[in-house]
Amino acid sequence: NSVSTAVTTASLILPFPKAALTTAAYLTITNIAYLARRSYLRKMTMSELWKIRTTREPNVAIPLYFIMLLSWQAFVIIFPIVEPLARLCQHCSFFYTYPNANGVGVILEPRNVQHLKQNKRAKCQIRFDWHRFKCNVGDVGRDGFRHPPTVELNLPHIDLPQKQMRHWPWRRKFKIPVNQ
Repeated sequence: NSVSTAVTTASLILPFPKAALTTAAYLTITNIAYLARRSYLRKMTMSELWKIRTTREPNVAIPLYFIMLLSWQAFVIIFPIVEPLARLCQHCSFFYTYPNANGVGVILEPRNVQHLKQNKRAKCQIRFDWHRFKCNVGDVGRDGFRHPPTVELNLPHIDLPQKQMRHWPWRRKFKIPVNQ
């Protein structure tokens, strides 16, 4: 009777450590895969990238730092799905943090621009971000842009530099036909 109780108790307890070990193994493997891929593309060591990802910058509050770490790990969890999909489109994916703007983002870059400097690569990126930015909410001027007053937002948005689109859908240029 005591043996049967011990077996029942063990069967209830064992799945939890197994799930924890499986989760830890998955996170370890996906973190290594992410760091290896990014280190290859950025010509940096994995330890340098690990330090960049895990070092708290002086002006970043501890709660925001943990949100950024958890966001990075959420991306790492789906990285084995996102990266092959990005490769199908001839892109690679990166996770970024924006400590001064209190946010994070995922960047897709064409694979054929990896040899360029950062400012040249940035022109080809597709960015899915969530951070603080300023947005004019006044009247639309002749140039097609909204004018002040300005509000500060912290919302998800998309940036497409090649299309001259920033913080879409929140900061948009409204084309107004000019009759001449």
